[in-house]
Amino acid sequence: MSGSIFDKLDLERFSRQIGLLGASGQLKLASSTVAVVGLGGLGSLAAAYLAAAGVGRLILVDGDKVETSNLHRQVLYRTDDVGKYKAVVAAERLQAINPGVDVEPVPEVLDVNLALEIVREADVLVDGLDNWKGRLALDAAAWSLGKTLVHGAAERLYGQVTTIRRGESSCLACLSPTNVDAAGCTTILGPTVGVVASLQVLETLKVLANLGEPLYNKLLIVDLGRTAIEILPVKPPSCDICLGRLRNADWIKPFYRGSQL
Repeated sequence: MSGSIFDKLDLERFSRQIGLLGASGQLKLASSTVAVVGLGGLGSLAAAYLAAAGVGRLILVDGDKVETSNLHRQVLYRTDDVGKYKAVVAAERLQAINPGVDVEPVPEVLDVNLALEIVREADVLVDGLDNWKGRLALDAAAWSLGKTLVHGAAERLYGQVTTIRRGESSCLACLSPTNVDAAGCTTILGPTVGVVASLQVLETLKVLANLGEPLYNKLLIVDLGRTAIEILPVKPPSCDICLGRLRNADWIKPFYRGSQL
């Protein structure tokens, strides 16, 4: 954010939320970096809300291009964006929403090295991915470096959200399905991702501004067919990643290099 939070423009822009966050909370947002990894239904909406809220720096990671089948739910993009990199288009739109936010597009597919690079830069990681291999790579990097990961997933009329941080919760691997190669979301209504993305943004703002109670060791489930919300307890750290048993495995080594675990 350029300028001071106390100048006239910023006071007007954030006036409806400063009553909740306080000036100190708004300043914490302004000095924070959030990485949104995956800019599909969840990530594109989450990034828009985070920019509007005044997060100072956003890193947008996605190697995909906009497709026509995205447009019914990924409302940050327009028809004439088809074929363009999501990260680049999203960055332009977010600057228009809030010119004071520093937005860095990264139009690359997530891999081990990129995950570590992004996690080192960010205070909070927002999981907008649609596949478990990518989610677990991001989780391992965040866990190894002690950064907060806000996970979200959605399909059909269902969604889930949890917040993960070493020392506060179990890791995401504790919640992952047995088959991590399973296909990602193939059927969904647009408002479903809207609900889940909004919950992810709320979790991110709570962490950054020390507001309320994040969903550590809790899994929030939404069933929008019944308009029901349930919060399930998550078991304490117990899997191989939580307990550091995989540190010597080839695929996990880069995540634990230099870690304090």
